[in-house]
Amino acid sequence: MGATLFTDRLYATGRFMLRTIGGVLALLALLTHAQGQSTATGAGDVAQKSKIRILAITAPPLADEQLPEGGLALALVNASLSRAGPGVDADSTVRWTNGALEPQALAAADFGLPVDSADCDHPNNLTQSSAVLCDNAVFSDPILQVVLALFTLSDNPFKFETDDSILGKTICLSGDRDLSALNGNGRNWAAYKRVTVMRRATLLDCVAAVQAHDADTFAAIDLEGTHLLRRLGLTPYFVMQPRPLATGAVHAVVARDHPRGADLINALNEGLKRLKESDAYSAIVQKQLMAAASTATVSSSRPEGAPPAPNTAAATSPAAGSSASANTAAARAASPTAPKPAAPVLDPASRETALKYLKRGNEELAEGRIAPARLLFERAAEMGLPQAAMGLAGTYDAAELNKPHLRNVLPDAAEARRWYERARTLGATEATARLQRLGSK
Repeated sequence: MGATLFTDRLYATGRFMLRTIGGVLALLALLTHAQGQSTATGAGDVAQKSKIRILAITAPPLADEQLPEGGLALALVNASLSRAGPGVDADSTVRWTNGALEPQALAAADFGLPVDSADCDHPNNLTQSSAVLCDNAVFSDPILQVVLALFTLSDNPFKFETDDSILGKTICLSGDRDLSALNGNGRNWAAYKRVTVMRRATLLDCVAAVQAHDADTFAAIDLEGTHLLRRLGLTPYFVMQPRPLATGAVHAVVARDHPRGADLINALNEGLKRLKESDAYSAIVQKQLMAAASTATVSSSRPEGAPPAPNTAAATSPAAGSSASANTAAARAASPTAPKPAAPVLDPASRETALKYLKRGNEELAEGRIAPARLLFERAAEMGLPQAAMGLAGTYDAAELNKPHLRNVLPDAAEARRWYERARTLGATEATARLQRLGSK
């Protein structure tokens, strides 16, 4: 009987030990699995948080390796990514190119920029590079609204006051500029040969063509054209026509087959929206334009290969200054964290240009064309013109939109308030009453 009792106890002890060992092994397996999951998650976070790779086209002042933060477009993209929330690292590496964005190069990057808007529904108006992007890339929301302007010699009697006034003229376009502005909206100027289009490889070549009187005018984004003329020391000899040829935007693009393309575009768009809702957006624009203008002024001695100044003296045109004016930008905020500036004092040339933008904006608004009106108002407001900020705020204010030709425009109280506050900062005393009226509603 004693032997049987001993055997039972030994058996029970063995079962207990087996259960204990099994429990320990199971616990170790769980800990190992949890550690593996944590390591995998951490690796995923590292991969997801890897630096953003940007392929940038040199196009000062929008993008330039020599400018702070790589220029205006790059600074706005990086600031937007920093506001995109978790999942996207605001830190970026930049590779520069002087040519178009080829699909192979874009595939090796996360973003390509800056890219002009492309009318992908009308491929006949596009350059080959624009058509390739339409087929192979996804465009972000507009990073920056821009004006496509015409530049002529100051002593040229040509004035772009109506569409008919340009008929019969010769317009120089750089190789990357498509025909949408000339053929869109029923113009068909190039398609029906109502104007002569001169193609040159670069914008610099177009400047030379106009100086040689081979072309009447050249078309360029106002910021790019003005920056180049200032850098060449040719500002006194050229005038930017106050009536825009067209309005457009600058974008970033992501390759369609990018494995995280949709997430990257959504993150950039969300960050860009947040940036534009803050005062930081305008502060970045002003800071970058000031830096670009300063750089262009320092290097305004004629570089090798640049076209010489005209032999005949030409009076300096007030409109030759643009929204990239150093005096304008210097008078405004220098950084997103700086206190709101006092009302700027515009130099005469910048004020003249801003007033022309304001006048044209009012004309567009009177015709019910709200989008170009807003763009023109915004450009003049960025130059420091309080009336323009008031006009822009009015295009979002329900009380100001209560006109027969504007009743289909949806108001936006938040945007109206933002621009009225900007107008008040710029010195518009009537903005306070408008803000109080918005507050009462």
